[in-house]
Amino acid sequence: MTTPPPSSSSRGTWLVIGILALATVAVIVARMYHVPSESASDLLQREGMPAARQGIALSQQGKALLPPEEQREMDAIYAEAFKTLSSEEHQRFLTLARKGTAATDSEIADSAALVEKALQSLPQERTTRLWALVGKSVRLAQEQTSAGKP
Repeated sequence: MTTPPPSSSSRGTWLVIGILALATVAVIVARMYHVPSESASDLLQREGMPAARQGIALSQQGKALLPPEEQREMDAIYAEAFKTLSSEEHQRFLTLARKGTAATDSEIADSAALVEKALQSLPQERTTRLWALVGKSVRLAQEQTSAGKP
């Protein structure tokens, strides 16, 4: 028995979730994790919403630069983590995800708290792998951005 392909609406929702989740993790990373690159460390040493918004932009670019298998792996880790959110939290997160970069500072902080809560449910090795993928995506985005500068 085969399952029907997911609707484009469903795929679009997961794309938005993946992008915002990656962006939110980039915000968390910007507060806790240092990537070994001058421009990356400059970004990741800053705190606050300007750094968060820059992290959102980098993470959106960077996830698309990961190999497809790593994109799928990242999506699977997020899906596993988000299963632990209550239906109210999940709905709140989806609402915030749809806003993307148009989200207010307060909404970005709220989504970061939801992602952090979801990630706490993961086994340590899954969290470690996710951090590695996030770090790689941010580095790839920064390398691409740096390469495009004259």
